[in-house]
Amino acid sequence: MSPERAARRLSAYVYGNVLVLAAAAASPLGYVEDGTAALLVLGTGVSTFLAHIFADTVAASAIRADRRHVLEELRDAVPIASSAAVPAALLALATTDLVSAALAQALSVGPIALRVSGIPVVVQRLRGSEVSFRVVIAGVVLALVAAIVAAAKIVLTH
Repeated sequence: MSPERAARRLSAYVYGNVLVLAAAAASPLGYVEDGTAALLVLGTGVSTFLAHIFADTVAASAIRADRRHVLEELRDAVPIASSAAVPAALLALATTDLVSAALAQALSVGPIALRVSGIPVVVQRLRGSEVSFRVVIAGVVLALVAAIVAAAKIVLTH
């Protein structure tokens, strides 16, 4: 994979996770209890995926990219949609009364934080470099920044 394509895929991965994190964290507990939060998280993942595909298709057609390029963009956007699957399933647990709404919501943000914190490790692997303690710390910092961005989204949209 070219560095440009890896960067596009990584970008999709990051903003998909941040938007899903915001949707999961911002859902009122009543929404978690009745399953609406799980649907909102799924909707966020799907709509962000579709918006990304739309934007890339428009951009590709503007520069007369070939069909293969558009298919690559579609494939590279999959991390956006996949970012919503596990958090939505964890939120849906609250509708079964197996866990409380608050616990389901707390559990739903965990996988997203892990995905974001793993980005520096993935980048090091793509570069063929060793993973150091500094890279792990960078992942923790990145997850904190993602949480701040998600919190800003919540504050600005509620």
